[in-house]
Amino acid sequence: MQRMTRGLYRHLRDHLEVMPISWNKKGKVYQQLGPRELAVLRDPFRVRSKPSVRPEWYGETRTEEWLRLFLRKKIDLESEMTKTDVLLIPDFYNDARTSLLPRVISRTRAYSVAIFHDAAALRLPTLADHNRVKFHNYLRSLAAFDLVICISQESRDDLLKRWSDEGVNPTKTVIEPWPVEFGSDVRETSSGRTEPIIACIGSFEPRKNHFTLLSAAEQLWEKGIHFELQLVGRTTHHSAPKMIARLWRMRRDGRPLRWLRHISDDALHEVYKSCRFTVYPSLMEGFGLPIAESLWHGKPVVCGGNGALGEVAVGGGCLIVDQTSVDALAEGISTLLSDQQLYSRLCAEARARTFRSWADYTAKFLTHLQNPNSVVFT
Repeated sequence: MQRMTRGLYRHLRDHLEVMPISWNKKGKVYQQLGPRELAVLRDPFRVRSKPSVRPEWYGETRTEEWLRLFLRKKIDLESEMTKTDVLLIPDFYNDARTSLLPRVISRTRAYSVAIFHDAAALRLPTLADHNRVKFHNYLRSLAAFDLVICISQESRDDLLKRWSDEGVNPTKTVIEPWPVEFGSDVRETSSGRTEPIIACIGSFEPRKNHFTLLSAAEQLWEKGIHFELQLVGRTTHHSAPKMIARLWRMRRDGRPLRWLRHISDDALHEVYKSCRFTVYPSLMEGFGLPIAESLWHGKPVVCGGNGALGEVAVGGGCLIVDQTSVDALAEGISTLLSDQQLYSRLCAEARARTFRSWADYTAKFLTHLQNPNSVVFT
């Protein structure tokens, strides 16, 4: 979500005046970005080049929030926005903005656009890191926008169902899947490794289902099947203790397992290039970007076929399994390691897939903004 937000900002500012602002949790107010925040928005790994466990620790601490509150200019959207501006909200919010933003939209008459990702907090309540009541408030507030852009058919269906269930009058919605683009490099399948690498890209949160993947990998290693498992992604406060402890135990036991942490796009590109295939055991997604990115690189994916995951997987290049089952996930990994004919077919299917570029996405996105003078990007 954060990578797509940064990409959207970079491409929109090539066409429009874009004013990025950030929400201060302590002051409950919007503020201008300082030089360091702008640098992070444009390219976070130029600010901090090393992989990190929790990248937000470098900017979302209590001290940082208080410093920003006193040092950065406060933005009063009601007085500064006009009906010729666009208010663009590309990310989820569950705080005072659920009441603030509908009021701003009503009073300024600025054209308002929000991007909706998924309703995992309601569909997987025991695994989601959101308060259910706050998420309901967020969904209701989205109906105040002029347009909500959903990132998949499932996310749109989910949103409309939630609005209907709560008696909310729906606003206009459209579906715009995310672009997938890693420059102009050749989409290759050869990893050049004698021992295959299997990669899994995704932050450590319960619905990403890493524990099932680790159990499946343990099962295969116990059988003498050789491969290295590489995990890419940040951890989260609710997953860190159990997840990191298990990774430490597996490494102590000599398992060929690496956690690369939160890495740059260039480093992620190299992970995709060097692996034999990827595994994406997530239980539910709004889009499933790691599936699409793996396919863009010509690398097959072992994943589930439900919801938005299936929307991406159904076009070819994926081995669809029951990702909730350790045995099914292990069998899928084992099959793709041993069945060269199947592997070659899925590689060919992956290379044949086409995905939208940032140029295409941005051009379509601009048509939704209705020719504004400027965009306020939060």
